[in-house]
Amino acid sequence: MRWIAAVLLGTYSYGVAMLTLGSSSEVVWAYGITDRLYAMTEPQANVALFVPAGFLLTIVLLRPLLATAVCLVGSAGIEWFQAEYLPWRVADADDIVHNGLGGLIGAVLAWPVAWARVQVAHRRRSAPVTPTLGRTA
Repeated sequence: MRWIAAVLLGTYSYGVAMLTLGSSSEVVWAYGITDRLYAMTEPQANVALFVPAGFLLTIVLLRPLLATAVCLVGSAGIEWFQAEYLPWRVADADDIVHNGLGGLIGAVLAWPVAWARVQVAHRRRSAPVTPTLGRTA
């Protein structure tokens, strides 16, 4: 299950990179959809954009707080890159907060799954030893 989440996370990350770091001509498919609602829903879109990241990172890392931190650092990196190298993009500190909130929501949603996986792995490691018949070396 973790490898499936890792593959999905990689694919998702590529899409986020194209959407957040690409020029408008490269992501015209997304802007055609979002331009109409941009002013009203930009904060909600930023939250929603990082919910899958928080969810998938929690499944892969099995640590919700670490997953949330990775979302915050990743969002800060995106905003920094936009400010430094993409003059046609608007970098905004509020986006970091909204993306971090989305990562936290995703991590909270995935926490029961991650907790269950850790419990199963712990039970397997501490399973009682089956007695053997005869001599043991």
